[in-house]
Amino acid sequence: MTERKKYGEDELMPVLEDISKHLEAETTVYLIGGLAMVLRGYKGITFDVDIVFDNDENLKRFMAATEKAGMKTISDKSAEYVQLGPQHILENQDGIRLDIFYKQVCNGLILSKDMMQRARAKLEFDNLTVHAMSAEDIFLFKSITMRDEDLVDMSRIAETELDWNTIEIEIRKQPNSENWFPRVRERLMDLMDEYGVDSPLI
Repeated sequence: MTERKKYGEDELMPVLEDISKHLEAETTVYLIGGLAMVLRGYKGITFDVDIVFDNDENLKRFMAATEKAGMKTISDKSAEYVQLGPQHILENQDGIRLDIFYKQVCNGLILSKDMMQRARAKLEFDNLTVHAMSAEDIFLFKSITMRDEDLVDMSRIAETELDWNTIEIEIRKQPNSENWFPRVRERLMDLMDEYGVDSPLI
């Protein structure tokens, strides 16, 4: 299987800017994955753009704008995407992909009010405001996946001054976190074994 291409900020920004030109009202989105890391300086390139929405109105406006911008909905039934559980997977003619989530990621973790408050506006285009999640919340989102690339990303984020207490409080506040915390614990153990990151959460 051919490995998908990675993209940098200079390639991804025009895609979001183009979508913004088709938005009919002010719309806010939250970045939770690779592009959030790029904007925060943790890495330079990423496979795709992971976007999570906090309300249905923003999602509907954004989806309508992506269609006008020429993006197509695609189906990817690989194990990776089944586990991530995006509501929509969009792709443009250059192969740049947007993974769209509504409130929930990996069929478990919920975009909370505290997460939205910790996020910072990193980009503003026309009617589109793009918030990048905090280091702690990007780390938490990546800790519930089982992708090798995300473990590498977790190690990069852990090199910063992570507030482990914030992560623990968020886990405790999350609804039904007992269903997915074993997955987080497993990833933290992998992180310690492979990268020597000793988390106080295990």
